[in-house]
Amino acid sequence: CTYMASSSHSSPPQPESERLAGLPPEYFLPLEDFDAVGHMLQCLPEEGLGESYLAAQLDQTQDVLEEINSKLSARVMRSYGAFVHGMAQVQQLKSDLVLTAIQCRAARKHLSRVETGTVNPGLNILARLRRKRALAELLSMVDGLRALTSESDELCRLLGVAKPPPPPPPPADGQGP
Repeated sequence: CTYMASSSHSSPPQPESERLAGLPPEYFLPLEDFDAVGHMLQCLPEEGLGESYLAAQLDQTQDVLEEINSKLSARVMRSYGAFVHGMAQVQQLKSDLVLTAIQCRAARKHLSRVETGTVNPGLNILARLRRKRALAELLSMVDGLRALTSESDELCRLLGVAKPPPPPPPPADGQGP
């Protein structure tokens, strides 16, 4: 309570550090923990509470508020450049992200075209190779059957036996008997 009670209206102006140092430590607590008006009311003198005292208290409180406001303004102005720089960085990052999204979209389209141009023909080649391999196996089997047929004919001729009749053709629908 000494800060408010010791001031007088006619005292010379104090340097800012003295004015702030004269404040009780409670003034620097978080707002939730300290009530400045309640503190001032508790520190009112029991006697000598006149207009001059209240005017001195008002002047002193106004000086402290002005000092705090000037320090706050200076801090805000010091931080303003960093704030503007940070906002410029955010805007640059935003435009970089937009460009990156456009590039990703174009790359996906290009990859899709390349995939269509590379994978589909590759799959066609693979299908042709499999078909060719299957036909080669079938040709090998047919050649084997022809060789067996000619050997069977030769055997029948040597033995003097009549050739057996050929089997009936398969049904037209491709199904067995």
